[in-house]
Amino acid sequence: MDEARWSRLLERLPEVEEVAGPPLAVAFIDSTDYAAKRGQAWLWWPGSRARATGPVAFDGRYPADWGLLLVMSDMAIARVGADGTACMAHLARLLDIKPFVLQQRDALEAAGILEFIETLELATPKH
Repeated sequence: MDEARWSRLLERLPEVEEVAGPPLAVAFIDSTDYAAKRGQAWLWWPGSRARATGPVAFDGRYPADWGLLLVMSDMAIARVGADGTACMAHLARLLDIKPFVLQQRDALEAAGILEFIETLELATPKH
């Protein structure tokens, strides 16, 4: 992923209100970089507009402030950049997006990430 592709993808992510809990990032990484266990991850901080969006170095480890890792194929990056987040659940079912939940539910909810995870149909809503 490069700066232009990330900018298009970032524009398509939903607006999230500021949250009071500790910030956690959603890390996006190209599937090639993930397989190599090195490259760049791009960070989205829902609920914390003051945080930088990346890129950051990826060495196969997951920092404590990452809440969700989304490993995306080139096709998925392009599609989300063009069509927005509505296609993400479908791409996750096809494994063009491989999600890894890295934190407990309470921490994800406090950071404003849980609702986004539910839009990906990775979790069932509380009733």
